[in-house]
Amino acid sequence: MAKINGVTYSKSDILRRVPNLGQLAGVSQGEYCGGKADGLRFFDVKTGSGLAYTVMPGRCLDIASLSYRGVNISFMAKNGIVAPEHGAPMPGNFDNYITGGMMFTCGLLNAGPECTDTDGSFHPAHGRIGITPAEQACGRAFWEGDNYVLECSGLMRESQLFGHHLTLSRTITSKLGENALELCDVLENLEAEDEEFVILYHFNFGFPFLSEKLKVHFPKCEVIPRTDQARAGLSEAAVMTPPVDGFFEHVFFREPEGENEVVTVSLENPELGIGVRLTYENENLPVLVQWKSMRSGDYALGIEPANTFLTGRPNERKNGTLKRIKAGQSLTFRLRLECYDL
Repeated sequence: MAKINGVTYSKSDILRRVPNLGQLAGVSQGEYCGGKADGLRFFDVKTGSGLAYTVMPGRCLDIASLSYRGVNISFMAKNGIVAPEHGAPMPGNFDNYITGGMMFTCGLLNAGPECTDTDGSFHPAHGRIGITPAEQACGRAFWEGDNYVLECSGLMRESQLFGHHLTLSRTITSKLGENALELCDVLENLEAEDEEFVILYHFNFGFPFLSEKLKVHFPKCEVIPRTDQARAGLSEAAVMTPPVDGFFEHVFFREPEGENEVVTVSLENPELGIGVRLTYENENLPVLVQWKSMRSGDYALGIEPANTFLTGRPNERKNGTLKRIKAGQSLTFRLRLECYDL
């Protein structure tokens, strides 16, 4: 059933009123023209009740932008939309091709700063999966009983001759009349040997939703600063400020209590009358990372469910925090982003 303007409708009710569902909701496809985005495909999704977002099958089916009731929620870096061919994973290049967006995926062999592993292999900042195009990419809308489902799906492959072979099957779904998206990833190890892996979901919030009026509610747990600068701002980790010239990013880590639990982070802007709720299962995502960039011109807030403390593969391995996926094993990650009125 779909609720539109406070009224609940069945499939039959809607079809009596709407000759083409595209006037209310749907998934449309297109291609960017010009600049570094040239040739990159996208899926535009609108739910008919205020939520609209763009998914990029050419970049891991990551979410480029998201708005609610016409208000921008997401952050976009200075680079804008960048197609994978302009994102060579070479030393020092990440800042030149990061798009940001509502959500970008980090992994599958590295997340955090670039590093060189003990075997001499180079791993770029936040890994390679985020600039990997999807295979079997599909954007579609269909009836499932009285629910009109909007779906984007595909498979990303990270592999190497004589090395690892990991696939990430992604499905992003919304429904007509709802202001939420659900992301389900299935990570599978197709190699005959166990493999070390990392994964991080980099959700990013920007102006005007992000402002000094924004209230962020984290689960109660210890907050661990990453740097001395972050330690100096520890008492105000959840406090947003106006842009500050020269602000150096603060990163904090949290480990919500309990295993196999649903973790919730709520962000509410009373001035705009809008809230956003991020929920996810922490069974395979035990670490909650917060990226706080109050810097003028790079004004952003990142909420990042992860399985890593971003110290680099050698250090994570030494500390016993570098996760492994067994040969032939698959792991499932479920996250939900919901917008609501205050």
